[in-house]
Amino acid sequence: MGLFALSLIFIFYLSRPNAFFSYRIGRALGDTAFFLLFLTLIIGPLSKLSYWFLKLIDLRRELGIWFAAISFLHFLQEKSVFGITIENIEQPHLLGLIALFWAIILALTSSDRAVNFLAPSSWKWLHSMAYVIFYLIIGHASFYLFWYNPNTNWFRHPFLIMSFLVPILQIGAFIKEVIRNKKGQLNLEEQNLKLPILEQKLIAENTCEVSLDLSGQNFQFIPGQYIRLTLPKLLYPDAKGASRVFSVASSPDDKKISIAFRQTQSGFKKTIMELKPGSLVYVEGPFGYFTLPKKTSRPLVFIAGGIGITPFMSMLFYNSKRNLDYKITLLYGNKNKESAAYLNEIEEIAKTNSKISVKNKFGPIDEEFIKENVKDIKESLWYIAGPPNLVASIKNLLLNLAVEEKNIFHDDFEGY
Repeated sequence: MGLFALSLIFIFYLSRPNAFFSYRIGRALGDTAFFLLFLTLIIGPLSKLSYWFLKLIDLRRELGIWFAAISFLHFLQEKSVFGITIENIEQPHLLGLIALFWAIILALTSSDRAVNFLAPSSWKWLHSMAYVIFYLIIGHASFYLFWYNPNTNWFRHPFLIMSFLVPILQIGAFIKEVIRNKKGQLNLEEQNLKLPILEQKLIAENTCEVSLDLSGQNFQFIPGQYIRLTLPKLLYPDAKGASRVFSVASSPDDKKISIAFRQTQSGFKKTIMELKPGSLVYVEGPFGYFTLPKKTSRPLVFIAGGIGITPFMSMLFYNSKRNLDYKITLLYGNKNKESAAYLNEIEEIAKTNSKISVKNKFGPIDEEFIKENVKDIKESLWYIAGPPNLVASIKNLLLNLAVEEKNIFHDDFEGY
């Protein structure tokens, strides 16, 4: 992303060969910053309009951080050229400074640590300020593009297109959401609940499951999504705080939310396993787009590494109970049989549903194992869940097998 941003600066610098040096640098920095912000803001609406763009969601943070960094460089350069001070500040400068202030705030909070600290709902509200920044910058940049040396500012035409395209895409995404909800499809808006613990149990070697009671609640989610679970009080200290994110392992048809995780000595996990049934915890969500495709015609291949099986359990339970037409092959890798969570449940589902095939491997999943168990490698849609290094290696393996990147979906687990 850094190389991409530097390349843009260089291209914008070359695009004004007749201007003096400091002006070329200032405009190149400003144009690059605006273009990066434009890319940041269109990914969200595009992902709602087309599932293909869901793969770009993870790029938003990096784009936003580089936008803030280059905006700051643009400010320093403009300040040195024009000698901007409190006494001579003008309206365009003021709009730019306000936008820069918020851009720095958002860049500093663009991390998982910030999400954990602020909680997803608060973090999401804060980062909605990105659209405010966008319109502030439109006001700031319009002065220089249309009134200050407009003849040397060829960028004003792309600027106009991008300025109108962002709200147009927002409106389009909003209309699609309204239509979907009118048709009775699941509402993905976040819900905030206080739920009692049903039970905690050991489901495999060093692996625990916690179930929360949904009786009387209207909590809706799509198989494959995740939640954020917050404990009211930690019984043991934990540097990561009292919140964690977990994929839901149970089906939306159940009257419970089940999560699973490997046992560690973290204060969070020790606390949740020691709470009495009926103890209340906070749940936010659902979140995520690691979900089944709408069309059932293409074969699906699930690759799960260890505790990465959890989102697939929700999909398998849901698919089996509703007898859906998905043709699914699950490749499940673990160190040994004792550490394989939900193995009995998976084998039972495969026995009762001829459209679901399960292949276990006690060891790393490699190219040979994939070729042995998957016939339609290029035609299948691939879903990968597990530790980040496993996801990265399997994705590279699939790309080497000529699987198109658009047919690969993945979910990373950081070891919660």
